Amino acid sequence: MILEHKSLQLFGKQFFEKRAVKSLLIAVLFIGQLSGQQLIDGEKMEVLEYQVVVQNSHEAVWKALSAFGNVSKFHTAIDDSMALNGTEEQANLGAEREVQIPDGINNIIHKERIVTFIDGVYYTYEVYESENFPTRKMQITYGVRLDEKGRTILFGKTFYKLNNAINTRFLKRKLKRIGMDSLLAYKYYIETGEKNTDIKILRKRYQKEDNEQGIDYVVINE
Repeated sequence: MILEHKSLQLFGKQFFEKRAVKSLLIAVLFIGQLSGQQLIDGEKMEVLEYQVVVQNSHEAVWKALSAFGNVSKFHTAIDDSMALNGTEEQANLGAEREVQIPDGINNIIHKERIVTFIDGVYYTYEVYESENFPTRKMQITYGVRLDEKGRTILFGKTFYKLNNAINTRFLKRKLKRIGMDSLLAYKYYIETGEKNTDIKILRKRYQKEDNEQGIDYVVINE
């Protein structure tokens, strides 16, 4: 009877440990899934995050980011841009612009408004009108910070929800590419001063640098 009792205790302990491990794995998986989503105004949105090391000062990066309405003068991933509704071309709270993003035959056209602005740190704008892209809700953040090594980091975040679940999933790769190309365009202009360089050239350039020198440009989440 004592042996049987010990066997039952051992079985119970093993069962409990397995359940605990399984619960932990489920919790970790759940956290991992939530890391790509965020609630904004009570609505769950997908999130893409990017960052890139820029070989220049914090001030130089912010100066480039501050060109809001006239960003197409140097930014190769934007075909055209203009300030709207009498707002200034410089980034500030409430500034509005229209941008045309190259996408094959028909450009994606966004009308955007800055809704959060912390000078010298970051701003967030909402896409309040969209053509040629199934946008339901979208907010995009750009900012600059220093990392633990003292390097200047340009970062971006895209919060989005498209018009249906299929498009939200299917067009994730396109949105990721747009975000990545945007950082490369900023990076190259800030580091060299050269404007509107072909994005294909920039992709090859920085991919080569990554291979030779280590990661310099990264997508934080997938």
